Amino acid sequence: MRSMTEIYGPGSGFTSHQESVSGFLAMNREDIVIEPIQPGDEWSACDIIRRNLQVYEEAGSVLASTFRRLDTFHAVYTTNGARYLVAKDQVREGLCVGGVGVGPLQGLPPEEGVGEIRDLVLEEIYRGRGVGSRLLKRAIEEARKLGYRRLYLETTPQMHNARQLFLRFGFRPVTGGAAAADLIERLPCYFVLEEVRT
Repeated sequence: MRSMTEIYGPGSGFTSHQESVSGFLAMNREDIVIEPIQPGDEWSACDIIRRNLQVYEEAGSVLASTFRRLDTFHAVYTTNGARYLVAKDQVREGLCVGGVGVGPLQGLPPEEGVGEIRDLVLEEIYRGRGVGSRLLKRAIEEARKLGYRRLYLETTPQMHNARQLFLRFGFRPVTGGAAAADLIERLPCYFVLEEVRT
């Protein structure tokens, strides 16, 4: 795995000390700011998504739509009913460390009020510090402002921590019946939030 210094370059603000084997990174809540993506952030956001998701065995199947979206990222998230938010580390000169998208459920116009949370990704050394929770909370707030009343999202069986996060926010698995529940470890994991509130 490449270090963030290798990825973002020597002036990025990451050092080998900050990327210790234990993954510890000193950080205060105020260090991370979540804001709408800016044109200069798009490359970093796409790179974070690509690097952090390609390690999953489902990268070629379940995550295929995510990787296709990277080719038209700007167009996808500047259309009606769509937003992308980035998490930036203010200590490291506003370095993008994660993000999350909101948009209409595929094939539906935003006016239907059915949306989805997409591309929720966070650099590994920032995980377990509440940043993912803050990103998801902001995404749900944005969805409500955009008029979505119901939200879906998809993850993979390998993403145990993400699944637990979604459950804490009130998302429930969409299993398609008892038979599908038995296969949950082999199938994509779909979740729904029936009533969008903040």
